[in-house]
Amino acid sequence: MTFRDKIIEKRISVATAACAGALLWLGCSVVPAWADNDEMKVLEMFYEDKELVVTPTRDPKPISQVAENVTVITAKEIQALNAHTLAEVLNTVPGIHVEPRVTPGGLSPTVSIQGSESNHVRVIMDGVTINNVSDFVADLGAIPVQRIAAVEIIKGPASSAWGSSLGGIINIITKSPDESRSVGGMVSASMGERTTGDFRLELSGTRSSLGYYLAADGITSDGLLPHTNVGSGSVYGKLTWEPHEDTRVFATYSYSRGTRGVGEFPQYGLQDGDYEHLIATLGMSHALSESLDLDITGRFSRRDYSDASSALGTGEELSNNRYEQPNLGASAKLAWRTGIHSVNIGTDYDNGTIEAELSENGGTVRSKTHGRLERRAIFANDTIVWNSWSITPGIRYDWTSTSDDFFSPSLGVTYNLSEYTVLRAYVARGFNIPSLTATTVGARGLQPNPHLEVEKVWSYQIGFETTLLRYLWLKNTLFRHDVSGFLAFETNSYVNQGKQRRQGIEVEVKTIPFFDTTISAGYTFIDAHDRLSEERVPNIPRQTWDVTVNYDDRKFLRGGLVGRYTWWNAQGDLNGRYSAMIWDLTSGVRFPSANKLGGEFFFVAHNVFNGSQYLSDLAKSPGRWFEGGVRFSF
Repeated sequence: MTFRDKIIEKRISVATAACAGALLWLGCSVVPAWADNDEMKVLEMFYEDKELVVTPTRDPKPISQVAENVTVITAKEIQALNAHTLAEVLNTVPGIHVEPRVTPGGLSPTVSIQGSESNHVRVIMDGVTINNVSDFVADLGAIPVQRIAAVEIIKGPASSAWGSSLGGIINIITKSPDESRSVGGMVSASMGERTTGDFRLELSGTRSSLGYYLAADGITSDGLLPHTNVGSGSVYGKLTWEPHEDTRVFATYSYSRGTRGVGEFPQYGLQDGDYEHLIATLGMSHALSESLDLDITGRFSRRDYSDASSALGTGEELSNNRYEQPNLGASAKLAWRTGIHSVNIGTDYDNGTIEAELSENGGTVRSKTHGRLERRAIFANDTIVWNSWSITPGIRYDWTSTSDDFFSPSLGVTYNLSEYTVLRAYVARGFNIPSLTATTVGARGLQPNPHLEVEKVWSYQIGFETTLLRYLWLKNTLFRHDVSGFLAFETNSYVNQGKQRRQGIEVEVKTIPFFDTTISAGYTFIDAHDRLSEERVPNIPRQTWDVTVNYDDRKFLRGGLVGRYTWWNAQGDLNGRYSAMIWDLTSGVRFPSANKLGGEFFFVAHNVFNGSQYLSDLAKSPGRWFEGGVRFSF
């Protein structure tokens, strides 16, 4: 038995008391005595490959014990979308909005969870926060999907476990070495209009106690809209070593580099930029005893990027800015399981800096600035399982070098109402650290304000999941987020003066496969108001519909139709258009396969009906375009 298997087995054994009266369809690995096999086969279809989640408490636990509103996306679902980057994947999830979506790998898309600001969403990969310290925005268009095993999303603040994350968490779980063979892999290539291409290679395997996973990706495009060209590439590696059945050492390395055009803007001219990202981690997991585990990880990241603008027509340089952002950090965590308790106690440390060189007026005016953000934290949580109840209290205390310290409590409760239904309730206090651009560094037309405090939120959520209708899964969540100290732009700097309330409902429904076809739909309603003026907050998606139809005979053919419609509460001067639902059509034809050899031809028609769906005419959505390719596994 490998170290990973042993750890997961212990997590499952702790969950047994709850699972015995709970639901297999919500992730429990213990089949209740009252459940017949046919019933279990039906319910398993809704949660295939999603039995345990890590993000809520930073330790694996059954999803039936998770009180937060969590969505899990698997590698299988990502492949069915034929997506290129994480941004495209997230734009299919109810409650999440990614804008703009122009060219695969292009721009730096912003992400919103239940109407939050983009810098309120914390994005994590291999335990490393990949948000910039300059603006605390994550570059989702620079994250290729091939390395992703799963994405776990918490909708709403997760500060009691992760710290600064007022809007939510997007946790990217990367692939691990294939333990079933010594050498295996995949190669794929696709081409589309405007020479848009996506090329991938991965190798994975295990020899004795050593495992490896290696991936390389490249994306190119002349741009689906004017001046949105892309040229990017990345490499990723993960090595594991298990010197003993109770010990696992791991190291990861990720390097990405790219150039891209942002677009043409009448007031700003032509805009483009380049980026260079590096992430490296080294860690160890060790089982101190049957009930106590220790995890230690060190990390280094560097996120450099530049942006430039030039005049339309003449090409004269107007500005050219460069940012260098190294970060050094470490985390340690103890997981203790005894009786009805599963306790996690840990600490985080990060020291991030920024060196910025800013220019204006064609480079005739240049300035250099420096900033540093140091963060330290301790956290603890406990999952208490008793009969049909699961109670999860959590606390965390953060010290920051640029803003005030913060205490983040949370309390989650789940209750197995019946063998088909689970109820959830969650309350949490969260926060978001102002970016170094706002507090220290400044930017074009922005003066730093060193007196900024953290933005705060109290969040309340209740919901349920049920398969009472046997062949239909239904999830419903009511949410309310009361934000105070919201950063508002006043004169030429940010100040803490805003108060917002974002509340609404999420509804998701999914069928089991019938005639090899699965249908799912989601609806999100967000009511965002300024709590001082009682006016509705503009430019937040008020209603969103998501519809997916998937066909897969598991032998030769697969296909899907994915649609999204968003009604934005947009300002009139943005000249947005969102009267159409955008549909993407995907299809694949598989090769005959044997001995793990196989592949498929695939084809995608984007925006099949050539509709328009964008918030602002400065970032329009592309029209209908096509791509196709081949994927071969060995």
